[in-house]
Amino acid sequence: MSPAAALIQYLNDKGWCVRCVESCTAGALTAAIGSVAGASAVLDRSWVTYTNQAKHEEVGVPLELLEQYGAVSEQVVLAMVNGAVQGCETNTVALSVSGIAGPDGGSPDKPVGTVWIGLKLPNCDAVAQCFHFQGSRHDIQNQAVNQALAMPLQD
Repeated sequence: MSPAAALIQYLNDKGWCVRCVESCTAGALTAAIGSVAGASAVLDRSWVTYTNQAKHEEVGVPLELLEQYGAVSEQVVLAMVNGAVQGCETNTVALSVSGIAGPDGGSPDKPVGTVWIGLKLPNCDAVAQCFHFQGSRHDIQNQAVNQALAMPLQD
């Protein structure tokens, strides 16, 4: 079973839906879920928030967080998932992804391959993890998608 199919089955079993807020994956996470038959039972909506302004306007990430910590940070991916579930916290899982897929854009503090993934499960506090993926831009994006799909299943 693919990671996306496993997530869909998990969500169906729980009676939950999912929302995604993506930056460096540019919609690939949502596309992975949507490519599986049965996705319509659980996939509610998603946002591609590639710019800081989009993160702020679409899911309410405070500009102060973006300025202080940068888009690729624990604080920002937590704000992304919390904004995504506003008003539907009891039955919605949210996933957020923000990172540096490369080949440019890295720094000593945040090298290419640095990706933060946020997760918000119903009636739980949001959590975030930092990953350091390797490979091409496409490889980093794929690894981020697969990790995001797996995170809700690790409870």
